[in-house]
Amino acid sequence: MDRDHELVAVLADDTRYRVYRSIAERPRDEVTVADIAARFSLHPNVARMHLAKLEQAGFLVTGLRKTSAGGRPARLYRLSEKVFTFGFPPRRYELLARLALGALTEGGDRREIEAACREMGVTEGRQALGAAGGPPADRHTAAAVVARIAEEQGLLPEVEWDDGSLHLTVHNCAFQELSGADPELVCAMHRAFLAGVLEVVLGPLGRVACADEGGRLSLGDDRCQLVCTVHA
Repeated sequence: MDRDHELVAVLADDTRYRVYRSIAERPRDEVTVADIAARFSLHPNVARMHLAKLEQAGFLVTGLRKTSAGGRPARLYRLSEKVFTFGFPPRRYELLARLALGALTEGGDRREIEAACREMGVTEGRQALGAAGGPPADRHTAAAVVARIAEEQGLLPEVEWDDGSLHLTVHNCAFQELSGADPELVCAMHRAFLAGVLEVVLGPLGRVACADEGGRLSLGDDRCQLVCTVHA
């Protein structure tokens, strides 16, 4: 069995995928077999089996935690730093992204770069609304469209309304490997893109103002967040 086939087979099990996703959404947390058993209502032996398979495939890494009471140390599982991509035949889009980012870093005007990224987000938002059958009729529908776009981008999002503001929380940086050279530029580009998406999707509900609520996955934080306030 080739490596891609093996990785796909490991995540093909629905429960195992949900276990992996729950860990990926909190990449800096560590969990035990007991944590996963309780979270997913599994027998500890079943939880241990899923975690072991994820570790063997390289999706998770483990460590040990000694207890003050002595006895057998608890095994801790956390997200691996490895990045896996699936595709056949293989593609190297990240190489093109690195080349493009390098060119932008050398001579691009950052305001123009952000404006271009925002326009790309606007286009993405319009396409999403077209696929959804038109502008959202209410806040619930708008949030569902935003969540679908963010999910398709692999952002492991949380999308929720709080009074008149939509909170988009991102738990996975889709550009983690690219951001090392210039994290501020990469983050600004992605935020501008997402702001363009949000302004288009939420626009039918009122006047939209998006703000960065802090947090940088690329700098070691556990999440990024955008908040868009809609004024009727």
